[in-house]
Amino acid sequence: MRKFLLTTTALITAATLSTGALADVTITGGMEFTYEDLDSPLNATGASGTDFSSDQFVYFRFETKTDSGLTIGMVQDIRSIGEEASNAAISDENFIYVKGGFGELQLGNKEGAGDKLTVSASDLAGPDSTTDNGSGMTGGTQSATINLMANNADLPGAIGDQNNITYMLPTMGGLTIGASYMDAGQGASENADVTTVGARYAFESGAVNGSIHYGNSNKGGASAGDSSLNTDSMGLKIASGPFTAVVAKATADYSSAITTSIMDYGISYNLGNGITLAAVGTQVDENTGGEKSDITTVSAKYNIASGLDAYLTYHDYDYEDGTTATAADDDGSKTLLTLKASF
Repeated sequence: MRKFLLTTTALITAATLSTGALADVTITGGMEFTYEDLDSPLNATGASGTDFSSDQFVYFRFETKTDSGLTIGMVQDIRSIGEEASNAAISDENFIYVKGGFGELQLGNKEGAGDKLTVSASDLAGPDSTTDNGSGMTGGTQSATINLMANNADLPGAIGDQNNITYMLPTMGGLTIGASYMDAGQGASENADVTTVGARYAFESGAVNGSIHYGNSNKGGASAGDSSLNTDSMGLKIASGPFTAVVAKATADYSSAITTSIMDYGISYNLGNGITLAAVGTQVDENTGGEKSDITTVSAKYNIASGLDAYLTYHDYDYEDGTTATAADDDGSKTLLTLKASF
């Protein structure tokens, strides 16, 4: 992370426009450029199965400390995601936060406690390995049930980057706990408010560092009388020397009658000289109808230079639509080659 240093002229101008305290301004950014190759028996005749995509962001942070010891900050994350064609830049995250001895209060469009404190083995693979460009491994048309799980076992159905209130308690003896609340809206069919809680316990034993993760999400029914939906996630992360291993399991209510479970497990190994290898297994199963997905992922990361990384990710997947889904069975592979620059 680099701090953006304002010029003398800019500082003088800022001082004349505001009588408030000057804030530390940090600007970071990055871009991922990805080549994707999808090999599926469902590819249309003559389709190449390949395309380019990009994901770019610019992250602005303003932060100041008060005389009473509080830290106050504001964040604006501008992001553009384009596949084949360019896309408009949008505000992906925008929020304020207040930190102090009481913990941290966060208000605005930012992931909640359930997202922050849960873990997935998919995190060990390359960027967007099972989301964005890594998705689409379910019968050519994303099944709603499987897609709900986002193909990884951190908390499904969590708040994500939506307007919410999040409170994080101060870390106590390695234990971090937080809660978030999102109001879905004022309309008669906008009662699907979401409450999430998350917890992480970090520990150390000799040369081993580890953490235990838990998350829960409750989403109210969209209209009065509709059933609420619940999701749960548990995970364990262990690191020792060049090895890192993660195992996680989650369950999610897709409807009052359908529950989907997901389990992923993986390991990564840092070979040195800028090379890290990873392997991840992911299994998704629906409790009714037999819809399921089985994905095996291998990934390699190479640090070309400071702030510049290359990733090669390969998925072998087998999707079965069961008796209730409208997507077709699909057994194929997907290869992603990504160049990521961070500033």
